[in-house]
Amino acid sequence: MREELDTSDMEYADFAVRHQPILMAVARNICGGNADARDDLIQDVLLRALLKWDTLRGWGEPERRAWLVRVLHNRFLDQCRRSRTEATTAINLGNVHKLFEEPTAPDLELWECITEPELLKAVAALPFNLRRTFELHSEGLRHAEIGRRLGSPVGTVGTWLYHARLKLRDQLRDMAEARRKLGS
Repeated sequence: MREELDTSDMEYADFAVRHQPILMAVARNICGGNADARDDLIQDVLLRALLKWDTLRGWGEPERRAWLVRVLHNRFLDQCRRSRTEATTAINLGNVHKLFEEPTAPDLELWECITEPELLKAVAALPFNLRRTFELHSEGLRHAEIGRRLGSPVGTVGTWLYHARLKLRDQLRDMAEARRKLGS
C-alpha cells in the first residue's frame, strides 16, 4: 500500500510540474500583473487536482489539461464575484486613479493631474475591443457579461481590460508626471 501511495504521489508531482507553466500562462493573462492573485489561483487549482487525483489519473493528457484550465477559469470567476464589492458607474475623474494603481508605484496621486477630457480622449484612442471592454467594465459590468456583449471568452475580456489599462497608463503617465513637476 505504501509503495502504491508513493507512486501516486510521484505521478501527481510530475503532473503538477508539467502543467504549472500552462497554468501560469493562463493565470497571467486573466490576473494581469497581480502576481499574488496569480500564484494563489494556481495553488488553488493544483490543490483541487490533488484532491481529485484518483479520478484524474485515469484521464488522458488533453482531458487533464482542459480540466485544469476550466477549473482555473471557474475559480478566477468565483474570486471576482466574491471580491466585487464596489462597482464603478462611468469613466470619470472619480475612478481614473485605478489606472495608476501599481504595487511599486510611489505616487498614486498622479491621477489627480489628468483632466476628465484628457481621460476620455485617451479612452477614445484605444482600439475598439480594448476601448469597449474598458467602457463596459467602468460601467460596472462583470467580465462574463462583457464577454457576452462582445461575443468573446471571459479570458479574452480579462486580457483586453489588462491591455487597455496598460495603454491608458502609458498614454497618461508622462503628462501627469510633467504636470505634477510643474505644480510642485
